[in-house]
Amino acid sequence: MSQHCPHCQQTITSPSLSSYEDFFACPHCHSALAHHEADILLYALAFIITMTTPLVTLVGMNVLIAMSITMLAYHFLRPALFEPRFRLRIVKFFPEQ
Repeated sequence: MSQHCPHCQQTITSPSLSSYEDFFACPHCHSALAHHEADILLYALAFIITMTTPLVTLVGMNVLIAMSITMLAYHFLRPALFEPRFRLRIVKFFPEQ
């Protein structure tokens, strides 16, 4: 899924979270971009709550086991299902002088 650069508004394909450390550069305007941290946390929280609750209430699974399974599932599903939906933000950084 394509995303838009918040600086130049061009459509770009952002790399996965595991392929960059602090930021990546927009191929059009070369501004420093990163995935929005709030989106990462909100998608993780929503997925964990919506998957853990049925496992505990309907299946009767132990909460610790249900949380472990859900977090492991999120880890493997995040690159394919969630990362393309994360917003991008401009990273403010100051180069060394």
